[in-house]
Amino acid sequence: MLETNLRQLVSRILLSGTALLWLACVPLTVSAASPDLVSIFPLSCPVGTTTDVKLKGKQLKDIRLAQLTAPGVSIKVINDQSLQITVPAETPPGDYDLRVLTGQGLSQPHVVQITAWPTTTADEQADTPDSAETLKLPGGVDARFDHTGDIDWYTFPGTAEQTVTIRCRSRSLGGSAEPLFTLSAPGGEEIAFASAAELEPALHLKLSETGTYRIKVFERAYRSDANSVYHLSVNTGPRLLAAFPALIPANKPSQLRIQGLDLPGVAEDSTQLLQQKTITVDPGTDTELSQSGQYAATSPLSQGRWLQLPHTAGSVRLMTTDTPIVVDQDPENHSQRTAQEIKIPCDIAGQFPQPRDLDWYRFTADKGQQLNLAAFGERLGQRMDLELSLFDDKGKLLLNLSDQKQAKGDATPVSAASLDPEGTWKAPQSGTFYLLVRDLYGVSLGGFERQYRVRITNRVPDFRVFAYPGELERKHGITLHPGGHTHVALYVDRQHGFDKPVRIHAVDLPQGLTADDIIIPKHQSAAVLSIQTDRSLTPDILDLNLQATSEDQQLIREVQPLTVTDASTFAQVNTLAAGIADPAPVVLTIAPPQQPLTVGGKLELAAKLESHDSSISSPIELKWHTAMVDAKNKSVPLFKPTKSIPPTQTKSKLTATLSDKLQPGEYLLWLSATTKVDSSPATDQKQKKAKPVPVSIVTNVITLKVEPEQNPKKPKQK
Repeated sequence: MLETNLRQLVSRILLSGTALLWLACVPLTVSAASPDLVSIFPLSCPVGTTTDVKLKGKQLKDIRLAQLTAPGVSIKVINDQSLQITVPAETPPGDYDLRVLTGQGLSQPHVVQITAWPTTTADEQADTPDSAETLKLPGGVDARFDHTGDIDWYTFPGTAEQTVTIRCRSRSLGGSAEPLFTLSAPGGEEIAFASAAELEPALHLKLSETGTYRIKVFERAYRSDANSVYHLSVNTGPRLLAAFPALIPANKPSQLRIQGLDLPGVAEDSTQLLQQKTITVDPGTDTELSQSGQYAATSPLSQGRWLQLPHTAGSVRLMTTDTPIVVDQDPENHSQRTAQEIKIPCDIAGQFPQPRDLDWYRFTADKGQQLNLAAFGERLGQRMDLELSLFDDKGKLLLNLSDQKQAKGDATPVSAASLDPEGTWKAPQSGTFYLLVRDLYGVSLGGFERQYRVRITNRVPDFRVFAYPGELERKHGITLHPGGHTHVALYVDRQHGFDKPVRIHAVDLPQGLTADDIIIPKHQSAAVLSIQTDRSLTPDILDLNLQATSEDQQLIREVQPLTVTDASTFAQVNTLAAGIADPAPVVLTIAPPQQPLTVGGKLELAAKLESHDSSISSPIELKWHTAMVDAKNKSVPLFKPTKSIPPTQTKSKLTATLSDKLQPGEYLLWLSATTKVDSSPATDQKQKKAKPVPVSIVTNVITLKVEPEQNPKKPKQK
């Protein structure tokens, strides 16, 4: 469902506890006018400071508001290309989402890093060792590769026996660069090279002597574009780097092993740079565990906490689960003969500490028992390509799960491919079976931080619901135009035979917004939720919360929002939000039919057109949207629907004919429309009158209840 293509971004459910969702929706005002926030610079804002941030993008005119999801932060809009961000000293460091609101709409989010260390903006002349820029320790710099083959140089003062962490980020901060760096000692010799296996490399080392150290940063592919930016940081002191297992029970204490630098309470070992120690955590009481995410348990990755230690920099994501946890007993389980015993259902917290590591597990199953297996490695932020293999007790291969393939045809965001395998399996007979977990990248990669998760459960019907951008406004946020309708696109991912209707409900909508519940029929996966906005609302950015329930209300799921990147790929974030822009120039509302509908019968809708202060200058061209199916669940069309409304006709009857092949049941229906309205009076003396402006409109969503044909025609006899 965290970076390089559609499958990775959808599959990756990185859960920033502070992120807000910004979805695209069908536009309700001037076409292609919503703001597109492409890049920002600098990438970082240190705590306790005020930073001027430059914006780049499209349609960034008339910015009304800007919002960063970090607590306590205030933003002043300087102009359409610049913001002034003030971060209090008490704001927690981390990655937060920035978005801007113009009169035409809300932008997609862009990551801003808030740092605990001083950060500068690079001097782009530091292209040689002699012109290297000096960094404070601790400290950081925001920079860019401004031409192909660009190399940047930095220095910092180091002390013998001092422990430092050097890290270079780009992709996770919205950049396009893939940086690498080397470190040279005061004498000039190169002493360390960042690993090319990491997309955002880091080095942890203890300095051997006192003096000036030099860092050389370059793009690994020697390329450059407008967004080839990066953040380089050099930090000292205690730092938490990883924890195992990073999967803990949701409601009881557990022990885990942490790894870091200069960890409090760990005696210094001159032969061991990275330190480890065992701690006990309790999600119910520990203040070191901060809540992340607002979701119910709608997916294996949708709940968790952030582990932070007193007087120690850094934090580690810990996932929580109610399923029994099995911790990998490496290295005892490296063969089928020594496979580790597990019981179904379970969550396996695994680790590949060494290259070429193999993990074996054994379990019993009854004949015909159906299991669901899902592995998580790439979705945990690892450069990992997991493979799951099932064997019988004689060593015969029964199932092999590798990459998930991209679905053919009209694929939705959740049908995207992934390097994390997932599938179902039915036991051919009762007995003992063996699971092999391996990483196809693991020939050369290993380490404490290389962790995976495998979830094995009995196959039971279930579903997930995603909210994601519509086709016309893919990269923008949800925009609410006062007085009009806005659509949020939805997709129901039906799993393991779930075939029931799903109700979508807006929970505790902000004042001035209304949204009728919709029921997505069992034969339908894609739908839209219509939100209507009071005309008196003024520019603002609001939080939304959508909930999905099964027909029998036995399953309750939070709708999981998605946003879109520059590469038109999807990424999941935590919170759905929308911006209130200018009032809707034209509003079209439809009412459900008053008469019962039957298969093959006539459909008649009452339509109301409001133009408010706008003057409509062309007919309103209509497009009808529904997902009607026949008895074989194949699509059937409406016949002869009304195609247009005269611009001066405020009330209309819209008609269409239902197919005689239509399957009786409930269906969702809505209309989209295009027209032109007169723009504001011309300011150019050569222009005699205002130029008409194209406008896109969507209606509210209604439910059609179609009954069987009352007097069906008998088939002709041969």
